Amino acid sequence: MGLDMYLERFPRYKNYGPEDIRNFEEWIEWKNEPKAREYTFVEWCHGDESKLPCLDDRKYLSQFISTKYWDWDDKHHYPHDRIYEQVCYWRKTNCVHKWFVDHVQDGIDDCDYHHEVTEEILRELVGICEEILKDAVLVKGKIRNGYRIENGKEVPNMVDGMFVANPEVCEDLPTQSGFFFGGTEYDEYYIGGVRYTYEKLSKVLEETDFKSQMLYYCSSW
Repeated sequence: MGLDMYLERFPRYKNYGPEDIRNFEEWIEWKNEPKAREYTFVEWCHGDESKLPCLDDRKYLSQFISTKYWDWDDKHHYPHDRIYEQVCYWRKTNCVHKWFVDHVQDGIDDCDYHHEVTEEILRELVGICEEILKDAVLVKGKIRNGYRIENGKEVPNMVDGMFVANPEVCEDLPTQSGFFFGGTEYDEYYIGGVRYTYEKLSKVLEETDFKSQMLYYCSSW
């Protein structure tokens, strides 16, 4: 339960978007899974068979199917055959979610794919994270760590920690409240999310060929 966030990498091909490629992947899964064939394609995965690539395009896209692992699966316990690859996963990093919603999704927060995350957009976000990490001043103090219920009301659990003494440096990456979106304070948890984003997306920039690959952001909450 809560905000889960994904950055996914797809091969660039014709005018195919992430939905088209994932629809094809689900068709492959349905085709190769004996139990799945007991159902129609629509019953199995709610996919639209009429939108599947033509035969030649299926052959082309099939070359990209390989064993991949989720970004959070550090020990590779959950292999899966996919065309697309999850290159970054966040949980409840609501400031980054808000940034993608504002800059990639036209302000529409609906847990769906929208525009492509271009190299320029990604570099802008990495640059913002870098500036925050450089300028933020962390000082000791009491910070919120969850909450408890007392007399039917939420009471924050305040613990020793570090908070940002100059939160104005975070104005380009503000937090956002939401249903189980995580904390909205500018503290060590916020900075941890910014640092993680900077490090992971810097790696994504190094490893992505934007001429032959495309990135898309989506979320679940």
